[in-house]
Amino acid sequence: MRQNFTRRREGSDPPSFGRRAFLQTAAAATLAAGGMNADSSGRSAVSEGPLRVGLIGRDGHDDIIVESIPKLTGVRWTAYAKSRPEDDSAWVRQHPAGGPETRVYDDYRELLERESLDVVGVCLPYYQNAEASIAAARRGIHVLSEKPAATTLADLTRLEQEIRKSGVHYSIMLDMRTLPVFQAARRAVQEGAIGEPILISSQKSYKYGSERPWFYKERATYGGTIPWVGIHALDYMQWVSGQKYTEVAAYAGNKAHPATPGCEDHAGLLLRLANGGTATCHLDFLRPEAAPTHGDDRLRIAGSEGVLEVSEAQNRVSVISSKGRSGDLPLSAPVDFFAFFVAALRGEGQPPVTSAEAFDITRTCLKARDAADNGTWVTL
Repeated sequence: MRQNFTRRREGSDPPSFGRRAFLQTAAAATLAAGGMNADSSGRSAVSEGPLRVGLIGRDGHDDIIVESIPKLTGVRWTAYAKSRPEDDSAWVRQHPAGGPETRVYDDYRELLERESLDVVGVCLPYYQNAEASIAAARRGIHVLSEKPAATTLADLTRLEQEIRKSGVHYSIMLDMRTLPVFQAARRAVQEGAIGEPILISSQKSYKYGSERPWFYKERATYGGTIPWVGIHALDYMQWVSGQKYTEVAAYAGNKAHPATPGCEDHAGLLLRLANGGTATCHLDFLRPEAAPTHGDDRLRIAGSEGVLEVSEAQNRVSVISSKGRSGDLPLSAPVDFFAFFVAALRGEGQPPVTSAEAFDITRTCLKARDAADNGTWVTL
């Protein structure tokens, strides 16, 4: 049975500040995302006319795509493929993005064979996402995939090769980059508010819920909590700070949820930064059910000139700086992740996560998982 998670299904309920408020057009989304680089080429990767979107599966953040489509001009949800033939598809007809014209398939291979699509969202059980992305890329279809991009290094290598060969746009759903708190934090670091980032720490803590989907039971089908949950924290630590990782050590385990032994309910990571600094990250599915929010995601960066702290649950970024800039930072409007991806396809900017970034952060997470499995330091 598909678990009815909300905003991010490894993650959190939508807080009151309305980060799911959508911008009206892809162009507006591009302009709003001041913390991201623009592509000045202006070349469109899609033909003129309505953008035809397919969705493969509903495991993960399918809402990033289907909740966005009704807000976008010239974007149509053309087809949907179930994760498994027995899955319910009645929701497709009832959803504002769908309707009678949205065709439904039992298998994504048939969808890709029969439909003429511009872009496809891939939200299968995580171990299947790489194969479906490869199949789409071979047909020249642009791909926005659930993360991680792959659950094994071998599959990641195959996927990267196919994306490069096909020339399609590929990205993964690291939508925390578009949240106002992380946008503001990145701008502050880029403007030198805390000097050089030296010590970075992050937290992702979530409720486990009453149950988890079937594929969480085994590592082979789940892929691990570091690649599924930790990828967000490792990405926003790196993206906000501008610092790359060079080495990682980690521990992970399952102590409180024997029904899903393949799903680690806690993990701790230690990373060396390229500038000689240090980063730590801790993850858990141990947040009490009585907590006011589903998730509690945090970031702290101590730099040579100050300290920056982010609380996503409180929608707050604070800075203490020796340069005189201290206090809470102003936040910009939320940015629609899929609208930004669509803008990139239309030649109006880069996607919020480039293919190179998607492969790099996935590789980092898979190696961090290996470090935890083997009890060793791993070079990145």
